[in-house]
Amino acid sequence: MFALVFLQASLASLLAGACTWLLLRSVARAWPGLEARRTPWLLGIAAVAVTLALGLLPGAARLSIVPAIELPAVLASAGRADASLAAIAGSDSAAGEDGAVDHHGAAPIEPAPALLWLGYSWLVLYSSGLAIAAARWLHAKRRLAVLIAASQRLDRFELAAHPGFASLHRTLPEVREIDAPIAPMLVGLARPILLLPRHLRDFDPIQQRLVVEHELTHLARRDPLWMHASFLLQAIQWFNPMVARLSQRMAWAQELGCDRSVLQDRPATQRRAYAAALVGQLRMQAMPGHGAALAFGGRVVDAVAARIGMIRDGVPAMPRAVAGALGWAALPSLLAASVLLQPALAWRLDAPPASADDAAPANPPHWQAPMERLRVSAFFGILHAPTGRRHGGMDFAARTGTTIVAPADGIVVASTSNYMGEDKWGELVAIEHANGLRSLYAHMDQRMVKEGERVIAGQQIGTSGASGKVTGPHLHMEVSRNGQNIDPQVLIGNLEANATRTALQRLKSSRSS
Repeated sequence: MFALVFLQASLASLLAGACTWLLLRSVARAWPGLEARRTPWLLGIAAVAVTLALGLLPGAARLSIVPAIELPAVLASAGRADASLAAIAGSDSAAGEDGAVDHHGAAPIEPAPALLWLGYSWLVLYSSGLAIAAARWLHAKRRLAVLIAASQRLDRFELAAHPGFASLHRTLPEVREIDAPIAPMLVGLARPILLLPRHLRDFDPIQQRLVVEHELTHLARRDPLWMHASFLLQAIQWFNPMVARLSQRMAWAQELGCDRSVLQDRPATQRRAYAAALVGQLRMQAMPGHGAALAFGGRVVDAVAARIGMIRDGVPAMPRAVAGALGWAALPSLLAASVLLQPALAWRLDAPPASADDAAPANPPHWQAPMERLRVSAFFGILHAPTGRRHGGMDFAARTGTTIVAPADGIVVASTSNYMGEDKWGELVAIEHANGLRSLYAHMDQRMVKEGERVIAGQQIGTSGASGKVTGPHLHMEVSRNGQNIDPQVLIGNLEANATRTALQRLKSSRSS
């Protein structure tokens, strides 16, 4: 079951990723300044990751407003094929369209083998992809470790003589220099190291200072922390191409944000020198950027022309109110929507049609009505339009607090708010009667009997309400014989004369289909 739930959560993650990407790209077209804002892109990645995580929680499906996806199932044990069947999941509405025929006291069921094979195949594929992502990360870390080992640490005297650190009043991390054609970069998370190529000394002194200040601005903005968080979320969601795109945009925003900070209030000559340093660095750089480090120009080679244009002309401004509203309102709203629109999974066991002998006893007893006045809002067996499934009981319109009585003598076999491990039924009472009959009453407001208690016909067992997964107060009643649901009208009489117009129309439509 977990394999299929994980597959469903992965699909929800893909959908959330696409929506997040479209949202942010649309806003970026209206306000280009979003390109230099790290937070919206990082929150977008986090929103997609949380969507995946929420899809795995056992109670997440209960928040959904979408009808359950019904999938074929089989009996868990062939030797119990004559036992009653338990249909799980599906949603209930005020009109009483529960979405599945429910059978009680039944043998457990499980998804069809083909579905299980699909779920387990995806689980294996995901695990393989996660292992590959982890291997790539470790490979990048090893390459960086080799560079660090081959580098030379600069002491305070060497730093004072380095043109890139002249007149620089900042707290410096450990600085190392290496004779290799790499990009200046920050390496590490807990104790970042500033790794500089020796060829940087060939640049103009003002260019050296701007490049060094760019990397130190990354450090001041805690960009290494957010970069590692982004890569971790991307590795977990390696299958989602939109997360990779969001990560690229976040890296781009980090670089632009540092460019904006470094070049703020600087003259045009220094802006041109900064752009020239970027181009010169890319020409000398033999290695692409490392996935585990922040490198000057190393991760945005494909967008260098656009970056140089923004360096020259400045990054467009974006109203802070817009950025704040987008980051802290729009994306959480998208996350909530992805949860509400994530359907549950339901397993359907297609039983052979019941014969006339199985539908009801040869001389069915007459039961009294469960309420003083009956007003049918949904008949047994009608088709639920969105899913094509049949209704497993009858629904009666009733105000909250209406008295519900036992229709016949029996023993209470269930009195709970968590029937079959689910809260969609709300407050529920089930009674075992003679001749293999059982009745069930769901969405009650109050239960007035306990499990194991013996009741007599006409005894109050509770009051009607709107508990569980419903859109309004009503009583949902089911009757089964030997585990097979039957029409309650077999026992309490024809009720078509006491039905709502909508219920009659649905009954007529169901009969003609």
